[in-house]
Amino acid sequence: MTACDRPFRECTGAIRHLDAVRARQLVELFARPAAADEGGLVFDAGDTAAAATRGELSLGQGAGNGHAAAVIGCYSTHLWLHELLRLPLSVARELARHRGHLYLDKLVAITDAVAEQLAEHRGGGLSLNNLRQLSAPAARALGRHAGELSLDRIRSLSPDAALSLAQHACTLYLQGLKRLSSATAAALSQHRGDLFLSGFDKLRGRVACHLARHGGKLHLHGATSLSDPAAEAFGGRAGYLCLNRVEELSPAQALLLSGHRGPLLFGPLVLDDAVAECLGRHEGSLAINVRRGITLARLESLMRHVGPVVVSGLTAIDEQQARVLAGQARWRGHDGLSGLFLDAVAHLTPAAAAILATHRAGGLSLNGITRLTVDTARELVKHPIVCLDGVTSVGDRVAAILATHSGATLSLRGLTSLSPSGLAKLRANPGIELPRRLDEAGRRPTGRPSATPPDFAPPSEEEMTRGIRRIASEGEAALQR
Repeated sequence: MTACDRPFRECTGAIRHLDAVRARQLVELFARPAAADEGGLVFDAGDTAAAATRGELSLGQGAGNGHAAAVIGCYSTHLWLHELLRLPLSVARELARHRGHLYLDKLVAITDAVAEQLAEHRGGGLSLNNLRQLSAPAARALGRHAGELSLDRIRSLSPDAALSLAQHACTLYLQGLKRLSSATAAALSQHRGDLFLSGFDKLRGRVACHLARHGGKLHLHGATSLSDPAAEAFGGRAGYLCLNRVEELSPAQALLLSGHRGPLLFGPLVLDDAVAECLGRHEGSLAINVRRGITLARLESLMRHVGPVVVSGLTAIDEQQARVLAGQARWRGHDGLSGLFLDAVAHLTPAAAAILATHRAGGLSLNGITRLTVDTARELVKHPIVCLDGVTSVGDRVAAILATHSGATLSLRGLTSLSPSGLAKLRANPGIELPRRLDEAGRRPTGRPSATPPDFAPPSEEEMTRGIRRIASEGEAALQR
């Protein structure tokens, strides 16, 4: 939850009862049509509800209510109704008109007719994280929903219901599933969006064989261990695979997984020489947490990996480690096509920075560094593609050094404090990426804040808060009756 979400989330969190009239009023309070004119997007920078969307738009959705033809879509505002006790069909019909994220996480059950109405919701995610069961007709309806769908309290799913949900084309959360039959796994394998399954800690071979055919991003955040058949199944897979709770692999399992092609993500993983050597054969991208420590030989094995490598848990780098990291394998022998992410490193000596600056496999990300000394900046600026988004403040001397960067990109998107002269130096370099609020007043034209036309003037935060509280109060009165 962002700071922008908080005031409205707290107010809408008091709503326990709605009728159709008040549901429509609530949807209208949160409606934020996106308009464009010849100068770009028209928006109100002080609008809290729109700011909470972080610029996320639902394009091509009519704003309704007689707005002018300049409407190109809607901002995906967040409507949190996480204490709403029941959802009559008439209320569901009104809430489905909301163009943004809709959270209904108190509801234990919904009727098939209500599911049909919610399936018409557009422009954002739908969260029903307290539903305990899902009928086949309800699953068929929700499978048509055109946004992120979260059903994290569903404990079991029939193959028919799973097949219906598999038609859903966006991110699907089923993190409460405790049991997964082969038939249900086979049905879910047809899903093509991001799939989150975190409720079971063991993967049987037949289930893994089915899930390995899933064509989208597969997140198995509950699995703490793999069987050899499961490792073999995933080793033949191509695509994103997250196993961030698997802590140990046998050398045989690591060898099987090395055949996987695509992003392969682990959490804290126990590495011996054989496991590190096998994972170094993987191609795609590899993320691994080495917070339990790593020897120089094992780090060398990982750096033979072909593709981007994320090494988390490595909080400090000495000069020997820097040499190994700087020697990361190039993708097919070409510079710049891979990448090294060391975002847990909080401090870097100038000597280690000088060695890392010779890295040429691809981008170098050091987002854990929050302060740059003159000497460290002087070395890192020599890297052609470097990301330092954790740096929040730089002095004029450091800014002047960073402004000399001559590579493709230097990212400083976390900057919040620097002098006007330092900012001017950085803006003068087109390869330096700055936060939008610092950048848009300078060299790059972007969507501009402007006087909002009357048709698009949103209610003030005070007006919204007052309206939400009135709706909540009237709902409580209705519950008492």
